[in-house]
Amino acid sequence: MKNMTSKKTQLTNNDFSILHWSLILGVSIFFIFFPYSRGLFNSFSYEFEPAIFESMLFVFALFFLMIARLYFVWKVDQISAIYSVGILLIPLIYWISTFQAASYHNAVLMVLVTSLLACLFIMGLYLGTTPRSLDVLQTILLLSGYAVILYGTGVVLGLAYTKDAIWFTSGTYRLTSVFQYSNTYAGFLLAFLMGAMFTTVNAKRTWIALMNAAMLTPIWMSLMLTYSRGALIFIPLLVLVILFFLRLDRQIAFVIAFIGSALVTVFTLSPITERYIQIAQIVMPKRDGEPANLLSIQNSLVWQTALILLIGSLVTTLLIWGIRTRYSWLEKKLSALSGRKFASFIVPVGLGGAGILGLLLLLGTGIASSILPSSIAERLQNINFQQHSVLERKTFYVDALKLTSDYPLFGSGGGGWSALYEKYQNNPYVSRQTHSFFAQTLVEIGWVGFSILLLILCVIFFQYLKQYWRERQQQPSHFIFFILAFTLLAHSLIDFDMSYVYIAGLVFFSLGVLVAVYDKKISLTLLKSKVASRWRFLYHGALAVVTLVLIVQAYQEYVGSQYFKSAINKAINEKPPLDELLVTLDQAISYSPKHPAYLVTKIDWLGQAYHQTGDRSYALQAKELIEQIKSTEPYDRQIILSEYRNHKDLGEYNESIEALEEGISKFQWDIKFYEAAIMEYAVNGNSVKDTDPAKAQTYWNRGMELYEEVLHRKQLLMLLPEEQLQGRDFDVTPFIRQAVGQILFGQGRYEDAVSMLKPMVENDLSDVYNRIGVRYYLAALYMLGQSDADLLNRLVEAGPNEKMYLDSLLQ
Repeated sequence: MKNMTSKKTQLTNNDFSILHWSLILGVSIFFIFFPYSRGLFNSFSYEFEPAIFESMLFVFALFFLMIARLYFVWKVDQISAIYSVGILLIPLIYWISTFQAASYHNAVLMVLVTSLLACLFIMGLYLGTTPRSLDVLQTILLLSGYAVILYGTGVVLGLAYTKDAIWFTSGTYRLTSVFQYSNTYAGFLLAFLMGAMFTTVNAKRTWIALMNAAMLTPIWMSLMLTYSRGALIFIPLLVLVILFFLRLDRQIAFVIAFIGSALVTVFTLSPITERYIQIAQIVMPKRDGEPANLLSIQNSLVWQTALILLIGSLVTTLLIWGIRTRYSWLEKKLSALSGRKFASFIVPVGLGGAGILGLLLLLGTGIASSILPSSIAERLQNINFQQHSVLERKTFYVDALKLTSDYPLFGSGGGGWSALYEKYQNNPYVSRQTHSFFAQTLVEIGWVGFSILLLILCVIFFQYLKQYWRERQQQPSHFIFFILAFTLLAHSLIDFDMSYVYIAGLVFFSLGVLVAVYDKKISLTLLKSKVASRWRFLYHGALAVVTLVLIVQAYQEYVGSQYFKSAINKAINEKPPLDELLVTLDQAISYSPKHPAYLVTKIDWLGQAYHQTGDRSYALQAKELIEQIKSTEPYDRQIILSEYRNHKDLGEYNESIEALEEGISKFQWDIKFYEAAIMEYAVNGNSVKDTDPAKAQTYWNRGMELYEEVLHRKQLLMLLPEEQLQGRDFDVTPFIRQAVGQILFGQGRYEDAVSMLKPMVENDLSDVYNRIGVRYYLAALYMLGQSDADLLNRLVEAGPNEKMYLDSLLQ
């Protein structure tokens, strides 16, 4: 019997050891392979969802193995047990918010995303428990980041390219790598710049330090080619925070390595930037759908740029090697000073003062333009708090607070900002992201959820830094997990980096590791005596059930997305009959019955079928679908427009106007809704003016109220700071002008009608809407006893029936 017990114990130990390293292998697969699906960006649109669902299936399946691992290592008297339960509050709050969500589908999507992040946190929490595991996990995260950066370097050289890997905007070619957004890539580079810098000065083995040092020049270069001003502003702040937690000799080494690598970048930046722009102009597709024109390594632009980069990396690596050879000497010289309490403040304070002075010299004089490429120097010199990007972000954050005031406790659900921002926006900007992880979280899960998230983050950082400070002299390498998490979260204050599931995964996994590092040093013996062992099984059982539910949900969404993709491909390439198309589309809807993209597509196809055949049953089917999806997606613009068109198809004109009024109330800066509504009121007023003059006046008066609202909002736009961009156009369009002209004519205000319609006389009269405007203009002139024979001739030439239409107006 004793023998059997011994064998069982041995087998168990072997099992969990294999399980432990299998989980680490799984984590490495996630971080190394999944970022190339556009960083797993969650834009709350179908286009990006399939890759996210694939990553969910992988992580949730991996977490099933993690639950088996937890059976052996989860102990109620360790602080990790509290965190492993506490982190589940975040997806729980997101789930609660689905009951009042502005977009049910996106709210459920965020429940799945935050569940994935919670899984990664728990895996970090229980995998980073031994020195060897920590070393391996550190290597995995660095390799993951460096691989993305090297891919971005391949884009710089013209050897690799994916859609929007370079973003051409405002006359600059901004590098984005896999993220398709340069500011997020800049925040990512910032984290790995700080991580690489720390590793080069702190690694125990010189070859590891030199390998990381070789990455400093590509990271610096890539960071400059993102043209991100926000990231550059964060650099001195992050350096000061990191320095504060290094011992004195490492502080000096860090500063020398930082300044040295930055100077190497400055000297190589101009020739690289010049060639990079030429390469980008060749490689980037000229039109959508065209392939990239990748270059060969033998191309002179490619090998010259690569050679400059290699020389820069070699110089930086030699610099780091030189610094490390002097460590013993440096430590001996500083031994007396290092023991003093104020020693850790000397370098950060001195560097902070020097950094501020250097920044003022760089930005306030012509130094930047003399040492940097003109495109980069110009952006640096434009850094101020009145630039448009700062003013726009301020507007986003104020609007986010306005939105939150209507959903204060549990928020508006995942995707709440993208669904609701146009109802609360100050001006007609377009931004489906708040450009701040914390502002977006506040909008989505309210003050309750936001407070829980903030509490978790603050407690983790405080607990880790408190324990780390006590062994700061040993300078443990796990500090890099703090650097990655803190840097990415800091940059996400001003941008939507955490909307990338890959980046959010890096952060939450690193946070889990930070707790794991000092887990055994904090004991909760009181809990061990108070909590019965059955709760241990309840926790694991509940995790298993919830994980299974998550896998099923993610699988359904993934399969649905594949059916939808197939339906769209058939519609574009094969063009089969509608009945065949609907079979595939209905399969997508059966797997995800509340997905707005799937239902809007079916509604659109049914509408097209109605117009082609005149069969009213198609329109009635569309109406049923609209009523179905609108209950869960009340703020979807496409659904409201579909409802408007459907009512028009069915001859329900009052209901069609109600749909437009709803659109105006929810999208107050969308000029298209104003155009359509004012025109509907004009036309409907004209249709009843003879039979019900009072009703016609009611229609016309409402049309004029909307016109006055457009003018009022135009005045509000005049109050924007000069530097702030307005966003979308919001003005009196020819369509509105024509509709208002009709109303004024119908009300007998002929002089006003002439003034309103006169700007249309020079428009292209081949356009029927322009002809209608000119028709009413000529009729109003006639009513005033005036005429314009030349214009009348032009009108009749453009449309032979125009004379008849004009005569009918004058009867």
